[in-house]
Amino acid sequence: SIPDEILSAIFWKLQIGDLITASQVCRRWYRIAGDNLLWKRYYIKFVGPTSKEPEDPVPIQNLDRCCWKNLCLKRCKMKRDEIYLKKWRRPDNYTGLKQRPELTLSKVGVRFELSFFGSGGGAASAASAGGAGGLALRHDDVFWLTTSASVRWYALIFPDLSTIRGLQIHACSPLMFYGPSEPARDGIIQKSLLLTVKTNLGEFFQNGKVLGQDEHVQLFEVWPGLLVARYKADSELAFVMCALHYHNLVSRCLCGTSHRSWASPRRGAPQDDIDPQYGLHGYTCVLILRNTRQKILECKFCDLHTSRDVLTDDSAVFRPVCKDDKMSHVTCLRDISFPWRTSLFKGIIPNVAILDMTMLDEGGEPFWTATGMVSFQTSPVLTDQFEFHPESYTCTRYSDQSGQVAMEIGK
Repeated sequence: SIPDEILSAIFWKLQIGDLITASQVCRRWYRIAGDNLLWKRYYIKFVGPTSKEPEDPVPIQNLDRCCWKNLCLKRCKMKRDEIYLKKWRRPDNYTGLKQRPELTLSKVGVRFELSFFGSGGGAASAASAGGAGGLALRHDDVFWLTTSASVRWYALIFPDLSTIRGLQIHACSPLMFYGPSEPARDGIIQKSLLLTVKTNLGEFFQNGKVLGQDEHVQLFEVWPGLLVARYKADSELAFVMCALHYHNLVSRCLCGTSHRSWASPRRGAPQDDIDPQYGLHGYTCVLILRNTRQKILECKFCDLHTSRDVLTDDSAVFRPVCKDDKMSHVTCLRDISFPWRTSLFKGIIPNVAILDMTMLDEGGEPFWTATGMVSFQTSPVLTDQFEFHPESYTCTRYSDQSGQVAMEIGK
């Protein structure tokens, strides 16, 4: 029963985030909240003078509803992306990656959000699946390292495992700014989908392979780079951790939507029409073995090459470490272990680490990037690659749809 004029006067006093929320109540509120005069004021506040926009011969009162709203949101996104997507043009001298998420995303004020959904596709609450109150958790820790970041969530109350049928990870970034690096407190947040995993966590814990464990928790890798831990005592969730590679991470955090991830254009290996053996030359590999806080092993192999003679199953094989070349051997900085913590407990799991791999082609462009969890096992068969003590000889293997990495470590 409130007249439109009264509602419009109320909406003029709201902040832009509350105005967006009010516009989702009903069709009438959506129509009133899309007032062109109101959104033109927000355009001047967050974008700048309207003189840069082409003049419309139609009076502003007669324009289509939400015309200035759509224009304001579009220009705010273009202004933000122009600053942060084009800020780093030269590749990093060490990693070869052009985007610098550790410097960019922290200035933008990006936060990472974890949400669970139930069997019906709705949000899984702490009480039941598909409940009215969805559970969305803001990250507790973010660790920025050389080529990837680790995001961790731990809460006192996680949803019941029997109700979880999947999870999603979003990057939440501000859309309005007062300056180049000052997010507007009265602005709105844009969500960009980073990862969606559909799986029954209860069944996965029963049938999945344990990556590592200690006296309190067991670790499971649900997806490459996505780690889920459960308590041994009551089989409840302990924490969730996701490792995100820096390659195109800024674009993934800023250019996606809440329901669709940003996808980079696929690149293939350049064809070598000079070498009759179709050899791959001049490749570079940056390999880092780490936990959430510290590096365990870091190495960079340059001028990698292979030939057609060593192709196996249509895959090119690189062997950067050779037995006779002592200079190619790499020393671990510390013992392989994975420290963890929650709100109440903490511990260290041995022989588990995070593997970050960046492969650059002969043009210096990222050809294959990977981040995932690996566990080191004692090798039952001692290869002739090195002469290590059998009891201290361990190996691990990481694989995905693009390739695989085999690593051997001994004392």
